[in-house]
Amino acid sequence: MIVRKKRNLGALTLGLCLAVGVSVTSSAIATASTDSTAPAAAKALTVDLSKVTGPSTGVGQGILYGITQDGSQPADEYVKPLNLNAFRGGGWFSGGWATDNYTYGPATQAEVQAIIDQAKRLKASSANPDGFQYQVLLSDLWGSTGGRGTQAAQHVCNAGDCSNWLQFLDSTVPVLQASGIHFTYDIWNESDLSIFWGAGAVTPQWFQMWDTAYNELRKIAPGADIAGPSFAFTPARSPQEWKTFFAHAKAANTVPDWITNHDEGDVDDPVTVAQDIRADLTEAGLPQLPLSANEYQPADRGTAGVTAWYLDRFAQSTYSTAMRGNWSCCMIPNLTGLLTHAQTGWAPTGNWWAMRTYADMTGSLVQTSQQVDSMAIAAAKDPSKGQAVALLGDVNGYTGGASVTFTGLGSAAYLIRQKQVHATVYRMPDGGALYSREVQFSGILPVSSNGSVTVPADFVKDHDAIAIYLNWTDPQVTSIQAPQAMTAGNSYDVPVVVTNGSPSQDSDIQTSLSVATDNPADAAGVTVDCSVGGGPTCPVVEHLRPGESTTATFHVQIPSSSKASAFRLVTSTNLVNTVPVTIGTSADVVAPCGLGGICEAESGLMGGGACLATDHPGYTGSGFVACFTSPGPNVTQKFFVPTAGTYTLDLRYAAGPNGPNSTRTATVTAGGSSQLIQLPLTGSWNTWGDSTVTVQLAAGVNDITVSHLASDLGWFNLDHLVLTQ
Repeated sequence: MIVRKKRNLGALTLGLCLAVGVSVTSSAIATASTDSTAPAAAKALTVDLSKVTGPSTGVGQGILYGITQDGSQPADEYVKPLNLNAFRGGGWFSGGWATDNYTYGPATQAEVQAIIDQAKRLKASSANPDGFQYQVLLSDLWGSTGGRGTQAAQHVCNAGDCSNWLQFLDSTVPVLQASGIHFTYDIWNESDLSIFWGAGAVTPQWFQMWDTAYNELRKIAPGADIAGPSFAFTPARSPQEWKTFFAHAKAANTVPDWITNHDEGDVDDPVTVAQDIRADLTEAGLPQLPLSANEYQPADRGTAGVTAWYLDRFAQSTYSTAMRGNWSCCMIPNLTGLLTHAQTGWAPTGNWWAMRTYADMTGSLVQTSQQVDSMAIAAAKDPSKGQAVALLGDVNGYTGGASVTFTGLGSAAYLIRQKQVHATVYRMPDGGALYSREVQFSGILPVSSNGSVTVPADFVKDHDAIAIYLNWTDPQVTSIQAPQAMTAGNSYDVPVVVTNGSPSQDSDIQTSLSVATDNPADAAGVTVDCSVGGGPTCPVVEHLRPGESTTATFHVQIPSSSKASAFRLVTSTNLVNTVPVTIGTSADVVAPCGLGGICEAESGLMGGGACLATDHPGYTGSGFVACFTSPGPNVTQKFFVPTAGTYTLDLRYAAGPNGPNSTRTATVTAGGSSQLIQLPLTGSWNTWGDSTVTVQLAAGVNDITVSHLASDLGWFNLDHLVLTQ
């Protein structure tokens, strides 16, 4: 379920970026082979590089909402590497046509402009702008969002009167067409769910709505594509609705250009769902049309490992596009949950890296073992990039060893040097910010006499995703060893470690650290110096052999005048094996909140499904923390106190209707103990109240966590915290 509007339940952050620059000049020096034998693996998978199954088109590299209204956020560093090729949206934020009393008013106009702005941004960020698909949710633009879908739908072709529905189409679609963007129009979302179409799908009123929209779109947008039926349930779950739709569409000559559906059941396998839809098309006597899974991945399986599994299965399916579902909806720039909100702002996760790895699977898809038990694998080879890439994920979660045997290496001679290949295995753990993939293995493996090589992998935790790269331009590995918190008036030593993970010797490695921020005044007084020689740049390291590391330590001084701030320490390296490559890693370092100041909840560390929201006015800072509607969500902030003792913690919150009709509760954990906090109803989600508890804290930096446990009622939004003595 995706564009259901969820009820959001539930000292300004100073964002400083400490950027580390590492310049490396490499020389290609041959190195002896490394003898590496894969351990006995519980799961053995295969990739046959000699058997091409088709072009790698990136099916699954799409999202539902997850960017801002104007399309400007998130930043390019998180959008461009994913090479998104599909997006689904329809405004959503203002209520559209229904809010304007079913006229072309300011709410509708704002949403139309948002659709255009988002499409322009995403097309410009795509490696193939002409092939980028934006599916416009006309039902969202009409105003059929979760919680008001049934009411809005009642006005569409009610009692056989489709005049206002036609007026809506004639007012909005020509404006979208005039933008020059090729849109695909999705007529109605999830009509088989009562919250979006109370009268039920494939009923006379629904078909009148469908046929009217279809014929009008053909008239006013003859070059555009039409998508449908966008059912939430697959043919296996709701066979009669699919058969009825296809029979009617054929008879009425209103068959869409794209067949769209959701793969969000537990678990809807893209391979089998696509097969079922194609069987229904054949049975109805219709041609095999392109398929789009316009929402995929259920809310309770939003892990890195499951994201990788879906991407693998889409690569093996006959879908043409697919968009990852959004369970926090809608204008929050989290790329449908691929990003998380850390103390220093938006940050990538294991989900993002799974999608990022999938974007590296360019060139041609090759044959794999597809699925072993519940673990899937897809792979591609690209001679233009000199690499082969495989992605592994388990839909049920798996912990233990695995191995991937690559055969047919003779068909990819660019991967072989002196009867050896260079392999890198990356682990992408689930949960929290992940600024770089964890390198499990990087080294040279001998090619066997039959032209194969076996690469080991380890699923450390059950929601891991694994990536394997075969190439000879493996980037160096950088890491940063930052403290968990910084306090004003103190100084810190921050080591930056550069490891040569390639099979060639590097030379002239130079590391530098700088501090940057959008507002230079915020960084005033912060100094960064190399511990050797002083200044922002450390001395050059002349040589770094394969497997060797070098450490540059920087001295960071935080002035006593600094406010509660969030610092991002970033490392990067350039020029690997004479090929310009830029990689990076980062660590969030928090200058904790102090006594008496406003400590924004949204700048804390969110977990368990807690989400950032901005859809209720009156909050301080950049938003508030929401999604406390079921047990699990939590947010943690760090506070610095000069002495141990008893302190008062004030929570600013909202607790509106649609939840338990009684005082809401949450759990506050501080100083090693937990206690219940009462959150009386505030009457509206736009009305904010305060509630306090006393906490025992130790001198120094303390974590304070607000959680919705199973014993709590939840159903609140959290704006900020204030600690006083």
